[in-house]
Amino acid sequence: MKFEHSERRKYGFLMDTNDEHQIVTWTESGDQAGSASGAANGNTLNEQPRKAIQSVEIGVRVLKAMMDCGKDGAHLREVAEKSGLSRSQTHRYLLAFVNTGVVEQNAQNSRYALGAFAVRLGVAALARVDPVQIAGNHLASVLEELQTTGLLSVWGNYGPTVIRWIDGGLPLFTSLHVGSVLPVQASLTGILFLAYCPRSLTQPIIDLERAAGLVIDDKEMEEASAHARETGYTMTFGTVVPGLFALSVPVFDPETRLVATMSVLARAQDKNFYTKPRIERIRAAAIEASRAIGWSG
Repeated sequence: MKFEHSERRKYGFLMDTNDEHQIVTWTESGDQAGSASGAANGNTLNEQPRKAIQSVEIGVRVLKAMMDCGKDGAHLREVAEKSGLSRSQTHRYLLAFVNTGVVEQNAQNSRYALGAFAVRLGVAALARVDPVQIAGNHLASVLEELQTTGLLSVWGNYGPTVIRWIDGGLPLFTSLHVGSVLPVQASLTGILFLAYCPRSLTQPIIDLERAAGLVIDDKEMEEASAHARETGYTMTFGTVVPGLFALSVPVFDPETRLVATMSVLARAQDKNFYTKPRIERIRAAAIEASRAIGWSG
């Protein structure tokens, strides 16, 4: 990086590359010192790609490898293999993490596992998570991309309930609105809750629906639920609301519990709306939302 001013400041950091250490330095003129501090807060100098500390990125690779090793922890060789590093390099990172409480080592079997500070980090991150907001933001994004309308639903006191209606540019005439309760037995959202929730949760609502005259055979519902689990979505062509097509996808929490469903709507005359690429894009939006909430699937 070249500067024309005579007053310069010299910076450096220790970067661990493979099994060797290397000092990386750069200089900065006095009138651009503020820009450097800005880069540390997310801004870049001269709009160039952000400078990163490679050793931190490698350390995250080690932590990700440990996450993949299971709850019982892992030996040094397993972490090294999964992170793609040498054992000596992996050991240095693990030792640093042990010293800071991010990782713990079992004295009996020498296995490494995530430590108390890692737990605190996870809890702090989860405390900031709002599943409904995250799912709604991802739904809004895909609706804008597909230029259509959709809705977000959660499980309420009376069953699947619409909590957000997002107009993505496609005018639709329907009786559905925020607060609408969808039938468990005969709606896309209901089938998803049947597929992923315990029957003890859904059965009381099913009993109320049947008492009111809506009766769907248990075998038919089980087949629909199995198909939803297999494909990752449900689809209907005007069976709930005449003239309205819809596709719904599940959003999960860290425990793989269904926390919301995202539904993308289309008019009946748009028979070719749900192409394979669009279906995959909608599914991807739900997966992205689930992972942002903490789901690891």
